[in-house]
Amino acid sequence: MGSVTVTGPEGLEARSPEQVALVAFRDLASALAEERDLDAVFHLVVDTLAELTGATRCSLHLLDRETGLLHGQAAHAASDIDALVKKLVSGFPGDEFTREILETHRPVLLADTTADPRPVRSAMRRWRTRALLGVPMVLRGEVIGIVCLDSEDAVLNVSEFDQELAISFAELAATAINQAQLTTQLRRSLQTQGRQLDLLQRAHRMEGRLTDALLRGRGVAEAAEVVSELLGKPCAVYDSALRRLTRGSGSEALPRSLEELQQPVDDDVFVSLERGSTGRVDASGGRSFLVAPIDLEAGRHGYVVVAGRVGARFSPLDEVIIRRAAHSIALERSRQGFDDELAWHATEAFTGSLIRGEHVDLAERARSLGVRLDVPRVVCLLGARQASDSLDRLIPQTVARLMTDRESPSAVLGTWSGADIALVVEVPAALDARQAVAWVRKRLVEAIDRLGPAEFYGAVSGVVHEPTHDVKAHREASQVLRCMREHLSDPAEVVMSAGELGVARLLLATAGRAEAQRISHDALGALLDDSAKSAELLVTLEAFVRNGRGVRTCAETLGVHPNTVRYRLTNIEKKTGLSVTTDEDDYLTAQLAVHVLRLHGLMPAAVSESPAAEVPGEAEVPGDGESRAEGPGAAD
Repeated sequence: MGSVTVTGPEGLEARSPEQVALVAFRDLASALAEERDLDAVFHLVVDTLAELTGATRCSLHLLDRETGLLHGQAAHAASDIDALVKKLVSGFPGDEFTREILETHRPVLLADTTADPRPVRSAMRRWRTRALLGVPMVLRGEVIGIVCLDSEDAVLNVSEFDQELAISFAELAATAINQAQLTTQLRRSLQTQGRQLDLLQRAHRMEGRLTDALLRGRGVAEAAEVVSELLGKPCAVYDSALRRLTRGSGSEALPRSLEELQQPVDDDVFVSLERGSTGRVDASGGRSFLVAPIDLEAGRHGYVVVAGRVGARFSPLDEVIIRRAAHSIALERSRQGFDDELAWHATEAFTGSLIRGEHVDLAERARSLGVRLDVPRVVCLLGARQASDSLDRLIPQTVARLMTDRESPSAVLGTWSGADIALVVEVPAALDARQAVAWVRKRLVEAIDRLGPAEFYGAVSGVVHEPTHDVKAHREASQVLRCMREHLSDPAEVVMSAGELGVARLLLATAGRAEAQRISHDALGALLDDSAKSAELLVTLEAFVRNGRGVRTCAETLGVHPNTVRYRLTNIEKKTGLSVTTDEDDYLTAQLAVHVLRLHGLMPAAVSESPAAEVPGEAEVPGDGESRAEGPGAAD
């Protein structure tokens, strides 16, 4: 090969080839010392090699060790062809020109690309390359890239000296490129570390703000507000049932329920989230949501959700902050749960002392728990239908919460009473005793209905006002519960009160079923002959007892005239020998017998009657305004 005429900056043509080479090597060494970036080093290499060899075009290609292919990086030419060269990939099967350089570690000169089978012919035609010189860049015995030189349509005349010079320069260029790559990696690493440090600092500040908010008792509401402010994105907190609990400012776009974000897929994205992770949910309209689960030891408590802008991506900072927020809320909830548990244990112990009559320091303990002892209240018992069964699946706290609603003057207190659950329920002060018992009874029925009406009985005491009276109320409820277990036959009746049984509960609580039936048969056997007339008398007697011996209220209950009630009471006295209107002992006997029949399901059904069904010739005694039967004349 002949030598080339080297041209360059002013005065360069006066130098010998050796001087030109020395200047080129010196410039590359300076680039190493100056720590120029990769692109600057690439262009210095291609520009200098083009000058050293006289080529009009020079391109640099780096080897990808994973794929074995080379990718274009920079070029020297009369026009800017960098963008085109960066799209070039070489070294794939069929490119024997490139494979030979990689295998031999030596330059390859193609004197005529149209006749030589080694290059890719289509590429040569597209680039209008007649002759091509490929020079390997070798670093520590390995080829890291190739430099290609040509003069487009012209013949490339390169001497042996020029080729050796190109090899030497390419080796030095390999060192320079490797150094620049290491410098670039170091800079990127430092930048990454800087970003991570900034991320951690911001996350630390955010966690401090969250901790302060939660310690001040602001709870999840301020946590959502802090996240919204720090990220500049809408944030909301949801419970485990996917219902929104609270949201930060400007978070109106977040739905009331996360179910609105669910996609029609088999797996539930929210349930599948792992503890301490984040997940992305893409919803309609191009909106994306970043989700972090709030996990406690007892299970999943809820989710923190941040809404992204349409088409925008979530940053690592978004993920860090939302994870920290979920973790902080979980810690707060765990602490709160622990505090609630301690408070409940104290409440449970206090309730036990109240119903057992342990009055030492009772007033002081009540004040510390915020419990008032000067208010009207009743004691309820919740027990299994069979005394031998247990309530293992329940705890007093659960039942107390079921019994507490918006109308409750205070939270219901609860504790264990043997195998049963005792509840102390404050009643509204505006209600009288009958209304108060009905108010509590309704709530206890609803609670049992939610727990399983086929499994439980509920008993309600009378209303008490003094701390020392809770023992009496608890005793009343215990007697009612024993009566229900021993005598109640109607499966639909789940709650009874002490007032419904009256003093009969004292005997029924200790009497067996057979003994109770014998008592009722001895007292009212004459009315148990299954005749219609006897059934009518039994229904009247039951209404008379239920209404506290009030003739007028009994008549209203039955839908008859008061004189009709008096007439029937006279017949009852004639048939049974019990003076229920005048003799207290006889009345108590009849009351007990009636309750037995009712509890055992033996009481006939009431028949609705009209006042027209009165006894012929009877008329109400003028001026008769008494509410109770008094003497024989009450049924004249």
